[in-house]
Amino acid sequence: MKWINRGKEVIDKVACVTEEYGNRKGIYIFGAGFFGEEMSLVLQKYGIPFKYIDNDKGKQKSGYKGNEVISLQEYMGMCDKSWIVVTASEKNTNDISIQLEREGLKENIDFFRYRYFINDIFPIISLYCYNQLFVELTQICVTERCTLRCRKCAHACHKVPKSKEDMSLEFIKKSADSFFEKFDIVREFVLIGGEPFLCKDLKASIMYIGEKYRNKMIIFSITTNGTILPDDEILNLCRRYDVTIRVSDYSESLPRLKMRYDELYKKLKQNKVIIWETDREKSWFDYGFGEIDRGIEEDQLIETFDRCRTPCREIRGSKYYYCVMARSVSENLEMNIGKQDFIDLENIKNKQELMEFQMGYSDKGYLDMCRFCRGAEAENFLIPAAEQEERVTK
Repeated sequence: MKWINRGKEVIDKVACVTEEYGNRKGIYIFGAGFFGEEMSLVLQKYGIPFKYIDNDKGKQKSGYKGNEVISLQEYMGMCDKSWIVVTASEKNTNDISIQLEREGLKENIDFFRYRYFINDIFPIISLYCYNQLFVELTQICVTERCTLRCRKCAHACHKVPKSKEDMSLEFIKKSADSFFEKFDIVREFVLIGGEPFLCKDLKASIMYIGEKYRNKMIIFSITTNGTILPDDEILNLCRRYDVTIRVSDYSESLPRLKMRYDELYKKLKQNKVIIWETDREKSWFDYGFGEIDRGIEEDQLIETFDRCRTPCREIRGSKYYYCVMARSVSENLEMNIGKQDFIDLENIKNKQELMEFQMGYSDKGYLDMCRFCRGAEAENFLIPAAEQEERVTK
């Protein structure tokens, strides 16, 4: 979306959202599962009352994570209906949306899909009702180096030589300081790579960020491919600052890693470190970097960007990038594209501008890398996860 009235783009939406929010009594989360738990953590941070709705009769009977779960019929029988946020897989979200519409509920009035709510509605509630600038996800890429050389890596880390320097500790500190000087709450703050356990300053980074800013993060996490076992000092720091370890499980494509994953999970559990386990990754999206060219028509590029709306922000120094992949792929493939596709947090004085930026507004309305990326269409171009290329040796 292109900035027309910077800092005041969503003023009409703000009035509507805040008025409606004031008339509702908390939030109902439809989907007592993975995404529902993510939503609940956000609401708990703000002290917003919530309950779960789920079609699973077992969950209705036993509850979920210590919280009550009711049926849709129970919800419909209530006099004062709160907003519903649908937190489920894409297919189940579509099915639930149909179910809600059959009950006479209207999308984006009575109920919202999770991604739209967390990126377009909740930031307004946070800023205008709680005076807190909120963003869903922000990352620091502490190293571009990786222990694997995955074909079609979404960050193009397979092209990064072993000799490339990691982000320095001072620059990691500057990045965190710049971000948290402006943002009040982030749902998840992530240290990523490459493979972050390769970063020589990872321990000091966890300690610095955890000590200064843990109260501003709902989730503090590290995403790893699981090939390196963290040492005891890192595990102690993860336990001290409630750092979640997210493991990308590539054992479907790389069976040799299964024993390493088993060893890693065992070590994390023994040390009482939070693990966010996911299913084995069987396929990836092929974003088409280095293969496609959409051309330079502005309308098409804006449409590509608006359909994608990636949640993956990145902070590097005071430069805040809307899409971490656009930045990393451009650098790692030496494409020299989109070098100005960021906002400098040192020059931003207005919280409304930052809220609009993370909602998808910018001067151009798109990123230069949108020309060379499939964006949302990438979901139709699947490739096997973590297929390996020849290792870069220089």
